[in-house]
This record gives sequence, C-alpha cells and structure tokens, in this order.
Amino acid sequence: MNSYSILLRDRAQAGVGHPRLLAYEIPDRLAAQALVSGIAASYREHGFNPATRMHWFQDGDSIHEIYAWPHL
Repeated sequence: MNSYSILLRDRAQAGVGHPRLLAYEIPDRLAAQALVSGIAASYREHGFNPATRMHWFQDGDSIHEIYAWPHL
C-alpha cells in the first residue's frame, strides 16, 4: 500500500539541500492533495503551477513550493 508525504521547499534554494518534510504516512492521495491545497490557501499570496503540478505560497520575501509525494 502506498502512502503520501507532504514536502516543502523554498524556491530560492531549489537544488540546494533537501525539501522539508511536513507530514508523512498519509494513506490517501486525495487527502494528501487536499492538505497541500489547504496549507497553500492559508496564505494570502498562493497559487498552483500546472507545469510542475505544485502549489506555491509566499511567506514574507520567500516563495515556497508545497507538494504531495508518494512514499513507499
């Protein structure tokens, strides 16, 4: 059975280091995607990038990408 994790990374530091793990062992893909969407939407400046399939939000001067990832 697959489970999903929620990961966060700062766009300015993409390719440097690893994304931060916010949650793991979420058993349902739709639940993981709903959490990702809800977290991003809790910020005033937020959106979805269809090219990367990632949600994003701005926190201060930083723009973060947040996404669900399969976790085996």
